[in-house]
Amino acid sequence: MNLGKAARTGALAGVAGTGLAAAGTAALWHFLARRPLPKQKGEIELPELGSPVRVRRDRWGVPHVEAESLPDLWFAQGFCHGQDRLWQMDFYRRVLSGRVSEFAGEEGLAVDRLMRALGMRRTALREEEELGPDLRGRLERFCAGVNAAAASARARPFEMQLLGLEFEPWRPADILGLGKLLAFGLSTNWEKELLRSDMARELGPELAARLDPAYPADNPVVTQAAWSGDGLALAEQIDAVRRQIGLAAEASGSNNWAVSGDHTASGAPLVAGDPHLPPSMPGIWYQVGLSVGDRFVRGASLPGMPGVYMGQNNDVGWTFTNVMADVQDLFVERVEDDRYLFEGEWRPLEIVREEIEVKGRDEPETVEVRSTHHGPIVNDALGADGAEPLALRWATLDEPTSFVGMFELHTIKSGPQLVEMLAGHTSPASNLVWADRHGSIGYKLIGRLPLRKGGCPDLPKPGWDGEFEWEGTVPYEELPEVVDPASGYVVTANNRIVGDSYPHHITSEWLDGYRARRIEDLLRASDEHDIEGFEAMQSDNFSIPGLEAARRLGRLTPRGQRELSAIERLRSWDGRLDPDSVAGSIYQAFLLRLAREVARAAIGDRDLCERWLDRADNGFMPHVTSPWRWHSHLMLLWEQGDEELIGRPWDELALEALSGALDDLTDRFGADPEAWRWGRIHEMEFPHPLGEANPLLRRLLNRRLRAGGAQETVSQIAYDPNDPYRAVWAPSWRMVADPTAPERSRWQMFTGQSGHPASRNYDDLQADWLDGRTQPMAGEGPWRELDLVP
Repeated sequence: MNLGKAARTGALAGVAGTGLAAAGTAALWHFLARRPLPKQKGEIELPELGSPVRVRRDRWGVPHVEAESLPDLWFAQGFCHGQDRLWQMDFYRRVLSGRVSEFAGEEGLAVDRLMRALGMRRTALREEEELGPDLRGRLERFCAGVNAAAASARARPFEMQLLGLEFEPWRPADILGLGKLLAFGLSTNWEKELLRSDMARELGPELAARLDPAYPADNPVVTQAAWSGDGLALAEQIDAVRRQIGLAAEASGSNNWAVSGDHTASGAPLVAGDPHLPPSMPGIWYQVGLSVGDRFVRGASLPGMPGVYMGQNNDVGWTFTNVMADVQDLFVERVEDDRYLFEGEWRPLEIVREEIEVKGRDEPETVEVRSTHHGPIVNDALGADGAEPLALRWATLDEPTSFVGMFELHTIKSGPQLVEMLAGHTSPASNLVWADRHGSIGYKLIGRLPLRKGGCPDLPKPGWDGEFEWEGTVPYEELPEVVDPASGYVVTANNRIVGDSYPHHITSEWLDGYRARRIEDLLRASDEHDIEGFEAMQSDNFSIPGLEAARRLGRLTPRGQRELSAIERLRSWDGRLDPDSVAGSIYQAFLLRLAREVARAAIGDRDLCERWLDRADNGFMPHVTSPWRWHSHLMLLWEQGDEELIGRPWDELALEALSGALDDLTDRFGADPEAWRWGRIHEMEFPHPLGEANPLLRRLLNRRLRAGGAQETVSQIAYDPNDPYRAVWAPSWRMVADPTAPERSRWQMFTGQSGHPASRNYDDLQADWLDGRTQPMAGEGPWRELDLVP
């Protein structure tokens, strides 16, 4: 999120802006940034503990916590989170609570209005009141550790000092809310419903189905008129908020796979996983090791939340990918004054009035949130108060995201036991892949999926007639599951996981499957897989559609010398989107240009083309509602070669698109193809929320890397087609685990462990991440030991 204006009023920004001596800036940097660095050696007295706890930090700053009891273990994990990531936790709490404007001023109002409308904080506070004593006690124990860390720190985190913020005690509602914020980042169906509504209304069902790679066959059957509002405008508003808080909608891919011992060099099963999320400073994950007695769990945790999200214990390794599940529906409501119509009866709207404190204003901003039984009406928050009311039904608002099982993953001794334990997981819906010490591997979809009455899950639907209501959730035992498949492996990469015969709707937003296909190809190529080989797979930059596009272009004969040279590069290209590749850049630019020209020709209408195509660099993407599948869909249309769709021969259009792509590259990066190398034009920035305040803070807080890969490669370092070619999401954490020999397991993260900009562990993992190197999950010295004593 860009909090530049807020940061410009801070002390360090003022020093930089006035040009004071470097010594003054250095002294202030020490005061603001070095004093908050946590104590990592020696001893700290904490009366909340029942017995001593040892925290051993390895060379990367990863804490390995050794406790004598579970209450002290969760307290110590909270303490470590509070030591290293307090600003990040506080920032996301303010985001989900709709309190950004308190320190960002009017720049934060768009975020705050939407968050207040969604009501994640209100829901979390209600859930906190309803917690059972067991779960409440565990959550409070973790929170006590966070608060003890804040109280024992020599100074508040750098960012909080700069913004003049005080830390408020962590509480269970904050944990519950953070789980919902994560689900918000991974749930994008409502934007797709808005865009499909535009397409169905403006293009008609047949052309909409041709252009939309996910348009289900039953969508055009809806007898009611489509929603009358501007779906694209609302989707853009939602997207703008997502980007402000670092949770861009397209950034939600991941890989995971497991193989049985029949296909490994050691004869033991292996499991690998790497979730793909937006780059940021600090990163979203916090690596931790937790042990009590002879049991341990190690892996990626979420700052501010207890337990380990992905990782391994003594006997089982597991990872997740996003299901892309359809857990959101928009309902068009009929509203009169303070009531709404449902099944012939007028019901009262639930109305909540909230005040948003805005920095720089004398009076707060008043927000009125109106809700039906479907959920909050979102029009006002998105600036569409003149359109038909839309209420958002969202599964994450129905149940808490915390459950007792998240505290007990260290006890799991087999994959089936893990699956049973995770029955309490509600959201986000995830693809679980696991391998265990006993030689088994498996897959299970976990999370709540709504059971829908009626069809048409992918368009806004009438809310007044009761024909499209939700009727509970899909029973856990009916969610897809695989154990020890005959193939000897399981793979998910956000690809389709069930066939047409599966009785329940999961989603229409499956990804294109290129990553899954490449992973399967590599798995089938050997029966001697090992940890090093899996690490290489996670860094694989081979583009299946890229090589196919190059092959098709290689058959064509352009007239110009520039185009001939480009095609020669593509003919000799190996299909790898490595950082130094020029051919890879030409392919990416070509496919973007082809997408634009195909859409323009198919749509035809000049006004629609101006509205949908001319707002963005790429154009195909603002109206195609499944951006993750645009590569595969475009390649399919090109293969089909339907000249009626575009009104001309496809080879002619392809050559014109190639010329346009070369023009685009020349205009942006110069005429010399050496300046088009993929890593150079595909640079990835890791933004800090305060990094745009001035050049000094950007240099101190942000980071940049030049990486290969794209959305279709296993190493999915991808860009938003509306903003080519800047990388906006990437493998945020990687693991390769051997459940039979946990000391051999490896991990990696794309930033650093610490959230403190002055820490040596702020960004020290990035060079290894870029080169595909990993660290032992058990840790490696030199070690720093801190004893927490009662």
